[in-house]
Amino acid sequence: MSCNNSKVWIISEGRFSDGDLNRMVEGDATGPCKEYIISDIGRYLLNPNSIEVKKKLIGGEIHSKQGPIKQIRKAFHKILPGSSKRLEKNPIFSPGVIVSRYKLQIPPMKDDHLESHLNQIVEQLRPYDSVVKKLVQLNPRKLIQIVGICEDVGGNYSYLKLQGSIEEKIKYLGNFISKDVGVILNKAYIADGLFELRGYDFLSYDPSKKFKLITYNSGGDQKACVLTANNEIDFYLKDGHLLKHMHLLEQSLKSNPSLSHAFNLCHEGQATPIKLFFNKKLEIDYSKAALPEIYQDVFKTLKVELNKKNLVQPILNHLQIGISLSYILLSDCQQDRMHTDISVLHDLRALEPLRKNLPHVYSAVVKQATISEAGRFYLLDSINGYSNA
Repeated sequence: MSCNNSKVWIISEGRFSDGDLNRMVEGDATGPCKEYIISDIGRYLLNPNSIEVKKKLIGGEIHSKQGPIKQIRKAFHKILPGSSKRLEKNPIFSPGVIVSRYKLQIPPMKDDHLESHLNQIVEQLRPYDSVVKKLVQLNPRKLIQIVGICEDVGGNYSYLKLQGSIEEKIKYLGNFISKDVGVILNKAYIADGLFELRGYDFLSYDPSKKFKLITYNSGGDQKACVLTANNEIDFYLKDGHLLKHMHLLEQSLKSNPSLSHAFNLCHEGQATPIKLFFNKKLEIDYSKAALPEIYQDVFKTLKVELNKKNLVQPILNHLQIGISLSYILLSDCQQDRMHTDISVLHDLRALEPLRKNLPHVYSAVVKQATISEAGRFYLLDSINGYSNA
């Protein structure tokens, strides 16, 4: 594969291979076998192993022991209709929550000495945090559990399982409140179409570093695995859709300069990547908006009457796929504000009505499409802006 040595890339086109897989893979491997080359970023996105990300610890959920009276009342509530909802809403049975309102944060600075000095001042102010004062008042003998609460970029909250005794958990909260702590996630692929990017060091990305990925048939199903430099199994892909995501991302990087630029900002250390999302349910209604730029250019070049746009707009809302990168620009004065770049890819199958009604428009758009194993798509739109999601 030939790739630009300064740009981010994900996966190469596949080529058929006649290698003997039975000596490497589990089960009986049958053809056809295809071989791909993936980048270090591609390997990270596909890897099923756990990753560590940093989240800000902002407080804890305090679970107290229940006395005999509370236990009896709780048991009584359980046998009543709608008991689960009542228990959730009843403050008697709900855990206590301690959350810090301490928002002071020192942004990255060019002067390391100044940044270090300001961080020392922040540490000196930490004992005045309300959480620290409330933790001192806790009686460990009256508690059965403490769970940490973390705040993610964009204001999302998640739990953090704390290790050790109740005393050790209280001490941990006191030492690390309002600080970034390491959180273990099962893998980079955290939900349907959603990847966590903070577990990857984009500054260490080397475009020339390559890995081999192979696909093959086994037991009537398509399998895929990534190999080590010694052509041994590194890991198997547990989700067949992941490979399609890689092809769509590669296609987006090639067709959308804005998305490619955003990835390169992350590689150059000018931005911190947060999430990558493949969305098949975009809420963009082109029937109520202006034609995307690609169609405006085609209409202008071919001198198509504007009233013909009514034939185009309805079909643009079908078979869309959005590939979005969320990141934080280090030059942004608002350190927690996320920027989002979205590539809207459109499946050529949606354009079939144009083949008959506006064949010259159809031909012009088809010429701008690219073909990959994910399908035949073209860049319908490119959107960027701020997001708190």
